[in-house]
Amino acid sequence: MPLILEARQLEKNFPRAGGVVNVLRGCDFGLEHGEAVAVTGGSGTGKSTLLNILGGLDSPSSGTVLHEERPLDFADHAAMARWRSHGVGFVFQFHFLLPDFSALENLLLPLRNQGAVDAADRKRALEFLETMGLAARADHLPGELSGGEQQRVAVARAFMNRPAIVLADEPFGNLDREIGAQLGDMLFRLRETEGTSLVIVTHDEKLAARADRTLVLREMALHPVKESLP
Repeated sequence: MPLILEARQLEKNFPRAGGVVNVLRGCDFGLEHGEAVAVTGGSGTGKSTLLNILGGLDSPSSGTVLHEERPLDFADHAAMARWRSHGVGFVFQFHFLLPDFSALENLLLPLRNQGAVDAADRKRALEFLETMGLAARADHLPGELSGGEQQRVAVARAFMNRPAIVLADEPFGNLDREIGAQLGDMLFRLRETEGTSLVIVTHDEKLAARADRTLVLREMALHPVKESLP
């Protein structure tokens, strides 16, 4: 079976006065169907840049990203918009919930962007809220939720459009350790029940250890760390 997501020889440069800053160079990556991979590394090593390229939020300076052996065309803006809305789900360090939309409405937003929302979509969203312990908070605005509750909604939202892959960038970095651990449980539980592949950037060693593999980004490329313990 082909890899669900692969990157070959990625390079990413950012211009600056008098030259460029190299962030990624010769960076290879592979993700199997249903696999969870953790990406670790020091601050400023390019982890978020890598995730943004995999998710189509940014384009590489050179190199190729393939979904099931088909290259993503970063120059085709419509195709990349479809990739972001259908192929992948995102969880960021900040929840990015729309402040004037309820928790339920925020969950339904990815589906509204694809067309009309039906009763089955609402049922799925309500089931997600129940799974996340937020059934009684469906009609609450983000400002009426705690930080942990807001991030629970953000985690559930990443799975709403049934993506094949979820990309999570330090998703619990703004939360205390106990709440972060609880949300880690929820994230990996949803990954199992939804059959989704997962790439998670994190500094949290315990969270990284839950992945099937851990990679470290250093010297602008990815290197294996170890197989996670069962």
